[in-house]
Amino acid sequence: METVKPDLRHCKTLLGTWGIIQFSHGDLPDLDSGTCLDDNVRALLVADGVLAMNPKDKIAQQMGERALRFIEAARIRPGSFHNFMDNEGRFTDEFGSPESVGRTIWALGVTARCATVPAWRARACEMLSDTLDCVGCLSSLHSRAFAIIGLSAAVDPNAAPLPVTITGTPCPAEIQRRIESALHGLCAGLHFEFGRNADTEWAWWEPILTYDNAKIPEAMFRGALALDYAPFADTALLAATFLRDITQPQRMFVAIGNDGWYPRGGRRALYDQQPLEAAAMVDMWIAMHRYYGKAAFLQHAEDAYQWFFGRNTGGISLVDEVTGACHDALLPDGKRNGNMGAESTLALLQAQLFLNAAKSQTLAA
Repeated sequence: METVKPDLRHCKTLLGTWGIIQFSHGDLPDLDSGTCLDDNVRALLVADGVLAMNPKDKIAQQMGERALRFIEAARIRPGSFHNFMDNEGRFTDEFGSPESVGRTIWALGVTARCATVPAWRARACEMLSDTLDCVGCLSSLHSRAFAIIGLSAAVDPNAAPLPVTITGTPCPAEIQRRIESALHGLCAGLHFEFGRNADTEWAWWEPILTYDNAKIPEAMFRGALALDYAPFADTALLAATFLRDITQPQRMFVAIGNDGWYPRGGRRALYDQQPLEAAAMVDMWIAMHRYYGKAAFLQHAEDAYQWFFGRNTGGISLVDEVTGACHDALLPDGKRNGNMGAESTLALLQAQLFLNAAKSQTLAA
């Protein structure tokens, strides 16, 4: 499994004054779409990963700095953020979604622990601390899973998806204690809900599989690592096995399509398959590899990563080799969405970077 050098050319094209532009027309940025918290926190994670490989990468430096400035500007009050900003720099919503807040905690926790830029670590720690009293208000399953991944990274570098290149704790001791307490509360909640809702035929938290499914068991693996609590990993393994049997029983990953998702007892949507799903599956396998140390899990992550390059139901690559962009979806009949927005391209880059980190850590062990 070779290490892949991330290509930030399309990110540079999409990078606007206020952060990374949400959507595109083909490979050209759709300026009218503005930018959002969701994509800027994804951009921050990618910037962290690129700079861990090459601290002098100018595009990553610029992208990460603009992302952090966007997050800082988006704060409304402790634990609350705007999500959407227009092309003139005006926020257009009253409050962001719980998912956007959860993703923000994810990115802030990883940045506080893993960023190679000390100033980014300090800024991320300050904003992360500001969210801790509100994590219990995260209402959706996905928002809590995203937050767990970030808090796990902040608690223990072994649970972080990127290597830690600067020694020392990311936050003062009192904040670290609050982070660990918030993490335990979120993990315990998901552990309890799984036990209440799952059964042998449908080992999942909800009676439907929707988007970013693999992030939820990934979160429980990372929480188990950070807190050294095996029952959380036991829950994660049951859910991960259930999801694997549906979406990756063989080497090829087949995402749940967003045209109807997969309700229990209903029809499974095969299309449109989103890049986020493949990236999430890569991350889940990496977390399993980190927890159990089995080489097969890292190979499964590599197999899921190959979804981007044609090992999929359409037999077609979603990666534009000329621009470094990723198409927004795999469609029926071997077709793909012609647009290449921020979310899809950042999903590709995230999968590359986290897989690179896992390979490097395995070789160094």
